Amino acid sequence: MSDQAPVPDPEQTLGTVDTPTSTMMGRYRVVDRLGAGGMGVVFRAQDEKLERVVAIKMLAPGVLSDEARRHFRHEALALARLNHSRIAAVYDAGEQEGSDYIVMELVSGESLAHKLRSGPMPLKDATALVIQIAEALEEAHEQGIIHRDLKPANVMVTTKGNAKVLDFGIAKLLAPVDATHSLDATNGLVGTPRYMAPEQAQGAKVDARTDLWSLGVLYYEALTGKVPFEGSGIFALLRSITEDPYPTLRKINPELPGEASAIINRCLQKDPTLRYQSGAAFIDDAQALLNRLNGVTPADSTSNRRLRWIAAGSITLLLALCVGGYFFYRRSVERSWAREQAPSQIAALIDAHQPIAAFHTLQRAQRDLPGDPGLAKLYDQYIYSGIKILSDPPGAKVEIQDLQDPGSPWLTLGTTPINAIDIPSGSLRWRVSKAGVGQMVIAPATDGTMQFALAVETQAPPGMVYADADPGWREFADFIGWLGPYKMPAYFVDRHEVTNRDYQAFVDAGGYEKPQYWPTEFPQNGKTLSWTQAMPLFRDDTGRPGPSTWTGGHYAEGQADFPVTGVSWYEATAYATFVGKTLPVLAQWYETAPPDQAQNAILAGNISATALKPVEASHQLGPFGTYDTAGNAREWLANTVDRDLRFLLGGSYRSPGYLYDDPEALSPFDRSDTNGFRCVKSLGPIPAEASAPLIRTTRDFASYKPVSDEVFNAYKLLYSYPDTPLNAKSEGIVKETADYREEKVSFDAAYGGERMFAYLFLPKRVQAPYQTILFFPSARVLFLPPDSSHLGDTKFFDYAVQSGRAVIYPIYKYMYEREQRLSLPGGRNDNEIIDWYKDAARSLEYLQTRKDLDSTRVAYMGVSMGSADGVIIATLLQNQLKTVILLDGGFFMVQGAKGIDQADFAPRLKLPTLLVNGRYDYTFPVERAQDPLFDLLGTPPAEKSHVILDTPHDVTEQRPQLVKAVLDWLDQYLGRLN
Repeated sequence: MSDQAPVPDPEQTLGTVDTPTSTMMGRYRVVDRLGAGGMGVVFRAQDEKLERVVAIKMLAPGVLSDEARRHFRHEALALARLNHSRIAAVYDAGEQEGSDYIVMELVSGESLAHKLRSGPMPLKDATALVIQIAEALEEAHEQGIIHRDLKPANVMVTTKGNAKVLDFGIAKLLAPVDATHSLDATNGLVGTPRYMAPEQAQGAKVDARTDLWSLGVLYYEALTGKVPFEGSGIFALLRSITEDPYPTLRKINPELPGEASAIINRCLQKDPTLRYQSGAAFIDDAQALLNRLNGVTPADSTSNRRLRWIAAGSITLLLALCVGGYFFYRRSVERSWAREQAPSQIAALIDAHQPIAAFHTLQRAQRDLPGDPGLAKLYDQYIYSGIKILSDPPGAKVEIQDLQDPGSPWLTLGTTPINAIDIPSGSLRWRVSKAGVGQMVIAPATDGTMQFALAVETQAPPGMVYADADPGWREFADFIGWLGPYKMPAYFVDRHEVTNRDYQAFVDAGGYEKPQYWPTEFPQNGKTLSWTQAMPLFRDDTGRPGPSTWTGGHYAEGQADFPVTGVSWYEATAYATFVGKTLPVLAQWYETAPPDQAQNAILAGNISATALKPVEASHQLGPFGTYDTAGNAREWLANTVDRDLRFLLGGSYRSPGYLYDDPEALSPFDRSDTNGFRCVKSLGPIPAEASAPLIRTTRDFASYKPVSDEVFNAYKLLYSYPDTPLNAKSEGIVKETADYREEKVSFDAAYGGERMFAYLFLPKRVQAPYQTILFFPSARVLFLPPDSSHLGDTKFFDYAVQSGRAVIYPIYKYMYEREQRLSLPGGRNDNEIIDWYKDAARSLEYLQTRKDLDSTRVAYMGVSMGSADGVIIATLLQNQLKTVILLDGGFFMVQGAKGIDQADFAPRLKLPTLLVNGRYDYTFPVERAQDPLFDLLGTPPAEKSHVILDTPHDVTEQRPQLVKAVLDWLDQYLGRLN
């Protein structure tokens, strides 16, 4: 057997995986299958980026728990830092078709397990081999990594007869994770039973001595062809390991020397304190045995002085040669690592948001291989050079930390002023401090000159941070247009949202009984309420003054440090006046939470989550030191828009990621349970234009003339694709409930030689063939992890499945694992919508291959992005559809490019169409976006309906009304279900 191919282990029952249906696994092109083992399958592959051959071990589905998968990549990166000639290097980790994989060095040769099939090894060969294995263990143990599953199948013997240890730490990655065991723990029953140490068999703590027991078992097997402990079953085997003696080496083969028996006996002591305490100690004894076998003995004593001097000189020369040889060998290993392994390790660290570790790795590689052009290119790509760092006052200590890992070590850069320094180009947390002055912790964008106003920062009022505003500030905001330029003053801003504890002080001080804190007029539905008329609207669920989420004029127990929520814009404004502050204007918000930091903010913030968190719990840090501008509570701003509405920004914990910087606008009376706020204290006058009511971007659809049929037919050519086989395959059932089963399928995409996945939700309570909904999600899924096993937006259609209809949810291009990227509605490129159409069309082709799906009764359902772009997709597919349902959609306010403008397609959509929207949807407002789309639809008036719910841009906030509207529509146009 050649190359890296693990021998199947009958004691492992983790399952296997098939050859992947796609020839690509990330950037790796699969060449052929090398072999299979208990954990999965090993493939030979070509690294297309670094142009080298690698081995990929694809783990069987289900090997890793959900929690373990989240730690898998982090642990694999730790293993990638091992650098030793006796250890097969780990390069990368990823996921393909629901299975996790590890990318490793491809080792030519055969496994020790395969080698031992022909019988025991000669003593000299076996001893030399275990010394090499012990060297690998010693290196790993020094790095704090325990193998946990050392066995012959995990040792490769190269074509030159040298040992390479595979799968270092893989057993740790496969460890069960529960309430008491984490991936960072060393407990748990993990490994292959015949090679387990007693403490491992008992689920106790393991350490380096555990690996040395396994090494003793391996040495024993190499010399005898047998393992020292056997049992009729797994429990009998484990009991034998923990309680029974083993047949000594001399009993199995009396010709083997006592030294070998003594080495193995010391390894196999049941008490770890009696074993070898390190790999080095094992090597000393095994090397002494090997020296004797090779005829190397200590020099005899002699009285001949001349011989002693000759011997001494020879020894000195030999030592010099050994030292020189060692350093030459070490230098060769270091250069090989820098050339072959460092680039992929650096790229993996950058992908894992660990720029400082990538920086250290790159610097080490350049020391080992100076002048290498490939490393120089990486340095230019990942490092900012010549950064100048200043502070006021000077003499401040400057440190940086990985932004996405607040628990990682701080790297000290020096004391200001720092005239020129190289730093990582990734997202960083900066800490600037000086004794007697104070400190600041912020996350600004890196610039050529970094200036830290430490003195001003320490003057900020309690709970606030200093924001040094750009005097010529200007920004483009989605769905608003250009803001500024404004000459904005500096300001202080609350470090976090106003908490329940903070707001309780306002309530207890009689804030709801004092008109001086409140506006004098309260416009509502064309009328103006007085303060006396308005105040009864601001009561908690017991009728007491306070937020809608409170009871009896007080927040719930244990919620003191949570953001106050359930407050109207009027209540937020009154509190701000009470504490001598104001609500931020739109420009101040976008400076505090810059759109260009969206990716980092969304990754760290409490957005698209499940529950509200205490303030600062998410560790999401802004450029001025604010927390939680992404998610938790969405926050009221000062500006008026659309006459009587007010902006909220940042999104709530329930919001899609794109609402971090896309605005919402609600009635100032709205007291939803996600509404919160923070305050600012401006250090100068706010320009009138920055606080004035906003006029949104708009488009005149009434006068728009759609393109001619001739031009439209030319546009349709953009969406055409060749008629090729689907090569469809079922990937199995991924979930089963009382109402439905979820099946994953795959088939060829219409472009690029790609494979695509789709998920089928198949109802159980009705007979096949099922009416089917083709689903397209919102842009919120573009911010989800690249793992489609956790689908987003299912709340928009789950009730349809429960009603007895099937849903097909394709994994469209640029979503989940299909080259996921951050993209927002209105920010599309020309190819994006074209690829999405082709994915939808191929999904309908797939439906026709299924006898359990009725391809003659299909509805299209899109949400937000899938609704807006669904106008185009549904128009092109209408010959295969019966009806169209568009949720949270409307026209974009910016005219699309030729061939992807919704307004050219809407008049040509003739199918029965249902629009369901929110009355307070700022993304697609009623008068500007929803009504124009509805009016331009080519559907006969009697067959189109526009249902407007009292929600913002998420109609599921009134779920009963949404469910009724959609199911009634499906009953009418697909037919009622029995």
